[in-house]
Amino acid sequence: MLFIVHPNYEQDRLDAEISSVQKEITAKGGTVLKTDNWGKRKLAYLINKQRYGSYVLMYFEADPAMIQGLQEWMEIQAQVLHQMIIRLDEKPELSAESENPDSPSSAPYVKKPEFVKSERTVKAPEKEAVEESAVEEVIAEEAVAEEEVAEEEVAEEAVVEESAVEEAVDTEETTEEKGV
Repeated sequence: MLFIVHPNYEQDRLDAEISSVQKEITAKGGTVLKTDNWGKRKLAYLINKQRYGSYVLMYFEADPAMIQGLQEWMEIQAQVLHQMIIRLDEKPELSAESENPDSPSSAPYVKKPEFVKSERTVKAPEKEAVEESAVEEVIAEEAVAEEEVAEEEVAEEAVVEESAVEEAVDTEETTEEKGV
């Protein structure tokens, strides 16, 4: 069972709440195997207007018929924000160490050796050089495209000038024909 206790309780009051849960389990015919206090953690969402809660993991053996009564008892406890009881298929191998996923002994993350960092710094300039050459190629392509656009604009201006000259010649010819 994992349950979350109100975060404002001091350690003495938290221990009293844990012992009351243990007493309830033994009163209903169960046996507490291990209790692991994970400490205060941030909740994923607000529960009873609380952002934090003290997590407690408790392993116990009990008759499956008494679980419903234990869940009902846990729900009426004001100091317990949330609880979840699951049935394990096999009896777990319990050790004296904490099973807190944030504890250093259970963390799956292993710090990489220092030589990996040095490899990364060696590879970085090569990658930058490749990126710089790619940038230079793009700049060269843009320059070529700008030159082509400029040549097209010059050609268009020449066509416009030729048409203007032709119109001027046409207007002169029409005025001469009219005898003006």
